[in-house]
Amino acid sequence: MIVRRAYRHKLRLTAAQQEQCGRFAGCARLIYNAGLQQRRLGYEVTGRSLRYKAQTYFLKEVKADPDWSFLREAPAHVLQQALLDVDRAYTNFFEGRARFPRFRRRGERDSFRFPDPKQIGTHHPARQGQVRLPKLGWVSVTNCYPRLNGRLFEGRLLNVTVSRRADGWYASFACELETEESAAATGGPVGLDLGVTTSVASSDGELISLPGITDREWEKIGLLQRTVAGRRKGSRNREKATAQLARKRQRLAARKRDQIHKLTTHLTREHETIVIEDLKVKNMTRSAKGTLEQPGNRVTQKAGLNRAMLDQAWGEIRRQLNYKTGWNGGHLIVVNPRNTSRMCAACGHISPENRESQAVFWCVACGHKAHADLNAARNILARGLSSSEVRTLGTRDPAPTSANACAHERALKTPERARPSRKAPAQAQARNQATV
Repeated sequence: MIVRRAYRHKLRLTAAQQEQCGRFAGCARLIYNAGLQQRRLGYEVTGRSLRYKAQTYFLKEVKADPDWSFLREAPAHVLQQALLDVDRAYTNFFEGRARFPRFRRRGERDSFRFPDPKQIGTHHPARQGQVRLPKLGWVSVTNCYPRLNGRLFEGRLLNVTVSRRADGWYASFACELETEESAAATGGPVGLDLGVTTSVASSDGELISLPGITDREWEKIGLLQRTVAGRRKGSRNREKATAQLARKRQRLAARKRDQIHKLTTHLTREHETIVIEDLKVKNMTRSAKGTLEQPGNRVTQKAGLNRAMLDQAWGEIRRQLNYKTGWNGGHLIVVNPRNTSRMCAACGHISPENRESQAVFWCVACGHKAHADLNAARNILARGLSSSEVRTLGTRDPAPTSANACAHERALKTPERARPSRKAPAQAQARNQATV
């Protein structure tokens, strides 16, 4: 079985190499924003959007201009990959995987990519713990994977992405390797209920709580935020306070990510079939502010609930379960979450009165009493094992054709407008006639 993985290591750069990385990231950001603006203006003028190949010809002209000569300091592939990122951003938008492309800001997710493995030197006998990157030379690397026995990655190297985080620069080695087919897990199927108070409840009766941000940590974050707000914009002290806040958030995110990896690895190795709910996190965490004409109710309470739901990282749990079940020979099933917390797992009676409180489920029909999250997990498992209401995770609607994609782009001149309808032309025509 061929799988793709990425190994990220921290780079130990010299002062000159750090300055060069900052320049490369700045050039990549400039080309990305220019390419995005070029596509928008090109559509407004001609009614058609440019493509990646056409934009690469303009890149040659820009680099030849004396006013833009600084772009020649960055590797050519880095600039080409920035234009390719613009093309992928549009593709992801039209296929419903992301929002409309936005401009990149300085200091936010600075990164650049080397796509040619032939230009990258790794695993040199005389350069242990180092990697050679174009126009950067040999760079020292802190190996974050002791199980690799000094190597930086496994399999065939595809590309290297250098990105800046709060505590420095990192290099991510994307590779492709062939692994043996994993033996099927011996454990039976399991249903998982994702919640706020209890992070994960399994149908086997296990309640799992992921480490969240404590009150003391929220106070620390608030103190750092007030410190940043009190510093003058553009000052060195403000930069120091911003970096300290970013490092604090990075540590909290790394702690949560580590626990999620351990949990999902354990579940996929122990259970061949895993059933979860098809939660629409984006819809569930919408703000309740409303408008000036119709203001929302209990806005503060809803904001706190949204923060608690996002802190549980339901989307990340689902993403890791998706690819790890494939690695371990299992499969993941998602089901409709409707009434899973109101239905009795013993008799099937559905009623809001069954849920006495957040943690207690007491069926008013048969008297079955259990933990509310465990009862919901059993309902999820039963629904996933049934032949109806089952959908395999990862299935998407068919990608739009090129004609449909052009129609989408013509209907969406600015990102503020709503996405175009995907209904059939006959249905859209009938709707328009009814409106008239």
